[in-house]
Formats: sequence, C-alpha cells, structure tokens
Amino acid sequence: MTDIHYIVSLLGFANLIELILLAGGFIAVCIASTGYAQLIDSYSNIIKYNITLTSNADSTSFYDIDTYIIKQADQAILIIIFILTLITFLSHIIFSLRYRYSWHRFSNTIAFLCIIYAFALCGVSVVVACWEDKLRKRLTNIYLNNQLINTPNGYVKPHIGSAAAAAAFGFAACLIFVVEALIRLRHLADKIQT
Repeated sequence: MTDIHYIVSLLGFANLIELILLAGGFIAVCIASTGYAQLIDSYSNIIKYNITLTSNADSTSFYDIDTYIIKQADQAILIIIFILTLITFLSHIIFSLRYRYSWHRFSNTIAFLCIIYAFALCGVSVVVACWEDKLRKRLTNIYLNNQLINTPNGYVKPHIGSAAAAAAFGFAACLIFVVEALIRLRHLADKIQT
C-alpha cells in the first residue's frame, strides 16, 4: 500500500522543497568558474595576467582554501544529501512509513540526520560564500563586468554570482532541513495534511 498523500503532507512538502534547493545549488556551483577562481588563488598569476587587486582586499583564513576543493566538496555534499533525501522521500511513499508501528522511532532518526545535513550544508555554504566574496574583493571591474580573461587553461569567464547562488541555495536547504527536523521531533506529520 503506497502513501500518495505523503506528497501533500508537511514532510512531503518539505522534502520536495529540499530536493529543489539541493538541485539548484548543485547546478549553480557547477556553473561557477573554477579556473577563474584558481587564477586568483595564485598571487603570481595576478601580476602576470594584469589583474589588479582592490585596495581593501581581505586576507582571512577562508581565503586560503583552494577553490577547486571547495567546489568539489560542495558538489559532493549537495549530491549525497540529494540522493539520501530522495531515498527517504520515495521510501515514505512506497512503504507507507507513517502507518508503521515504528514510525516515531524512524521519524526521530531521520530528524537527527536532517540536523546533520543542515550543519553540513551550512558549513560548506559559508566557505562557498567566502569564495564568491574573495573573487569580488580581490578583483577590480574585470570580475564585475563578467569579462573573458586569458588563463593558462584558455579563456574563461568568472560567471559572477554563481558561487553566491550556490551558497544561497545551501543556506535555504539548511533552513528547510531544520524545519523538517522540528516537524518530525514535534510529531506534526503524524496525520495526513489534506
């Protein structure tokens, strides 16, 4: 017996929003130009390619993290959490988990996993946001005008705002996972919301 009504329940609606936000974040971080960010990571290349630093460039510890590692970590976290959320969503529908005897125990376990997901998304989103901020502060109008620049890997565009968009999707998904955890822990999804 399938639980089609789960889709219109509080948890089902939260799961759908989470899946959309995770997919959006993954697409946004894939669009973000890794090559352009890696060029800025190398101070020697800044002079070589005539890119001028802004006078108020910050040198925080986040800015020393390699942007390729940040991008890979964000992609991995987003796709892993997307798959786990999709599996949870489909298992609720297929196996009618809300009508099982061990529903509360299972729901509480998922709630704690949602909190872990939220912390993971929040952490990587902070670093991705710093990546975007690093590009904005370390470059002049070349970055803001979204101009092509010649690098050792060919011409690349900065794709301004894509890392910031990925961070925004991550923060939004983090918030929805916290909401889902609260719904589960407060047993607000025990009945069908139609």
